[in-house]
Amino acid sequence: MSAQLLTPDAPAAMLFVRTQRIEEPVDLLEHVPADLSGAWIRHSQGFVARGTAWSVQTAGPHRFAAASAAFRELVADARVDDEVRVRTSGLISLGSFSYADSSARPSTLMVPRALLGVHDGETFLTVVGVGEEPELPASWRDLFPSGPVPEAPLDELDVEADHTPDEYQSLVQDAVAEIRAGRAAKVVLSERTTVRSEGALEPAVMLTRLARAYPSTWVYHLQDIVGASPEMLAQTEDGRVFSRVLAGSRPVADDGELDEIDRRAFRTDAKELSEHAFAVDSVVERLAGLAEEIEVSGDPFVLRLPGLEHLASDVSARLREGTTSLDVASRLHPSAAVSGTPREEADEIIARLEPQDRGGYASPVGWMDSRGDGQWAIALRMAHLVDGHTVVMQAGGGLVAASDPVSEHAEALAKCRPMLRALRGDQPA
Repeated sequence: MSAQLLTPDAPAAMLFVRTQRIEEPVDLLEHVPADLSGAWIRHSQGFVARGTAWSVQTAGPHRFAAASAAFRELVADARVDDEVRVRTSGLISLGSFSYADSSARPSTLMVPRALLGVHDGETFLTVVGVGEEPELPASWRDLFPSGPVPEAPLDELDVEADHTPDEYQSLVQDAVAEIRAGRAAKVVLSERTTVRSEGALEPAVMLTRLARAYPSTWVYHLQDIVGASPEMLAQTEDGRVFSRVLAGSRPVADDGELDEIDRRAFRTDAKELSEHAFAVDSVVERLAGLAEEIEVSGDPFVLRLPGLEHLASDVSARLREGTTSLDVASRLHPSAAVSGTPREEADEIIARLEPQDRGGYASPVGWMDSRGDGQWAIALRMAHLVDGHTVVMQAGGGLVAASDPVSEHAEALAKCRPMLRALRGDQPA
């Protein structure tokens, strides 16, 4: 698919943006609207949104640049009255991009009509008018009333993976054979699982459950995706960029933790360290040209989540002037953590062994403000929303020459647990 702007007639009307301080503490998770249009939450901070004031859809290899250019044009004419002036206040856009250049799923950047946000002790309401000043409600609760989330688990879910365990393990063997033949050093393979329910599968409910159960992840929703990502692709602020790289995983039964002996073995496992090093190197190499003074945290540390532990490294750098968070996300995507090494060869193997379009899976999801600062996570621990009763989960893992098919299948299953629990209404032990 050639690079294109799919919505060339996106509203060109001037946006009028007003952000007001709310003089009381607010629990975002108590005010997730049923008609949620977008969300970004971590440790009870972030925002929930309603409606759409502006949006643009793009496709092709230059989808990031096309969306960024459209937003910059919008920003140039916008009128913003922001009395709070903190992260995510004022004019911000939410975005979800597709994994592949050839994806049939459009990438989207949007500005919500109303946003309820919390950042570092400040609570605020942003409303957006199109072509005219927005009408402020008498109370922020008029737009974001309390919305209790049903706690009762859903009826039995119909869960069906694209492959049987033997079939998926055979695909892993095929990918490992490609690696051993020298056609790639690392390949990230994934599995799709369709979940159907007679009861309604509501994005607002799924998002709230994910945020309560996995507070240290970046919990997100936009368009057709919802999830809880542990991996920050690109976070920028005041001329600096931060990226958290996860590669190398250990499933843990019953939501427990590895004991110290097993964790020490995990941190020194040659296969896991090799997989992790590919991912870190890919981020460092691709930051060249956009950033300077690139620093990587020391030896990989272990990031602990319920039922799964990861090897993690943090990368930070000073951005060159004029570089936006979306510029960085575009350059880093797809990192070796979700594609492989070398990138082109790995993606070619993925396309053969995993013929379904990845859509929004393993791609940048997040937000950007009018200055270009923002946060873009990798859309992991996620599901595509097909309709009100069907979602498609997707999860996988990195493969190197020493990968074991049975262990890799177990890892893919473990990475589906957060979303399955959010669908069922279960809580981690």
